[in-house]
Amino acid sequence: MILAQMFGSSATVWDGEAMHPAALGPKLKKTARHGASVLAVGDEVEVQRDGGQGLSIVSVAPRRTHLARAGDGGRDVQVIAANVEQCVIVSSAGEPPFRPGLVDRWALLAFRGGLTPFLILNKVDLVTREEAEGLIANAAIPLSNMLGSAKTGVGMEELRESLRGTTSVFVGHSGVGKSTILRRLLPGVEITTGAISEKSGKGKHTTTSAKLYPLPGGGHVIDTPGVRSVSLGEMSPHETASIFPEIRDAGACRFSTCTHIVEPGCAVLAGVKEGTIPPQVYARYKKLLLEMEAP
Repeated sequence: MILAQMFGSSATVWDGEAMHPAALGPKLKKTARHGASVLAVGDEVEVQRDGGQGLSIVSVAPRRTHLARAGDGGRDVQVIAANVEQCVIVSSAGEPPFRPGLVDRWALLAFRGGLTPFLILNKVDLVTREEAEGLIANAAIPLSNMLGSAKTGVGMEELRESLRGTTSVFVGHSGVGKSTILRRLLPGVEITTGAISEKSGKGKHTTTSAKLYPLPGGGHVIDTPGVRSVSLGEMSPHETASIFPEIRDAGACRFSTCTHIVEPGCAVLAGVKEGTIPPQVYARYKKLLLEMEAP
């Protein structure tokens, strides 16, 4: 079975046809009491009937892939979803505005866990097509992407086809419209949606925990709570550089441990000076790296 949602020590599991309530078995419950995050939505779990004839989760299979972010303080790792092929990064053309830095972070976490990142720019009905394409072009990490509007339905059929037969996790800033998109993809399924706060202009949280939904025609999507920031935890210069093609392919530096910040003989700094590496790309790389080094 597949873990579909967690509520403390209670859970919902999917058997391929229906959802069933379940609970952590004694061993897993004991591990959870010690502060360990033992299960994530998407985990393949083994269940047994307990004495009261309810389902008890007794073990979890090794994960093929995972999407995880650092917890408070940047140390503890929180696994958001497991056994997922695709990370669908939902962003917004407006209300709230497009945040390329957040897209960078989600893309890095997706690559780190073995997922393929995919960007949806939602709410394109609020801007012209040229403006929407400009926002995508200014994103530093080149990702497969599409333009869409959950409000008008533009792009939703294309998205539905791209998700068919796969397991995907939806992530994004609060208020970008993840839940509204899911209502388009899952007609007849009750999914709570919210609105933008008129006072702050920020999205209201509409999803309180990750949840798996079976897709008509095959596959699954995992919806996750909207966030305002994403912590990456420990990250090396090599890993940071790997998600920016212009920096990754700049050539060999004099020092194998080069951070591409101040070292002599740095191929990246030379590329910035010569104009082969766009300044906005280098600025995004440097910002990510320096944030990781801050105390």
